[in-house]
Amino acid sequence: MIDKKNKLYRITGIVCFLGLLWLGLIHYSEADATVCPIKLATGYPCPSCGSSRSILAFLKGDFRDAIMINPLGIVSLIIIICIILLLLIDIVFKKDLYYRTYSYVEQFLKTNKLISILLILLILANWIWNIKKGL
Repeated sequence: MIDKKNKLYRITGIVCFLGLLWLGLIHYSEADATVCPIKLATGYPCPSCGSSRSILAFLKGDFRDAIMINPLGIVSLIIIICIILLLLIDIVFKKDLYYRTYSYVEQFLKTNKLISILLILLILANWIWNIKKGL
């Protein structure tokens, strides 16, 4: 369990750091180029296309634009903040709250197939919306 836990913490920490670095680069960059491999290969946006711009709009207080660009960006921001807080709590207080929360959510989604299906359908609906609005 320790190796699985350590691996989860390392990967999550790296992904959060890279995500925050990416947001910083986008915020201070003048470039408006896409890096989405799906959009570059097919010309169609992926379900998460626009999430970075959505998060930045949200952080600037432009909530309507954030939702219109991609609501998944706001959901992603909330998840990222929660993960970072849980990781910091675990590091500072030497707990395993993040690992237990992650394990609980993973088990919950495995045992509640209807919730998992609804989440997948919401992501698909968001993808269709991204395509329709020409993101």
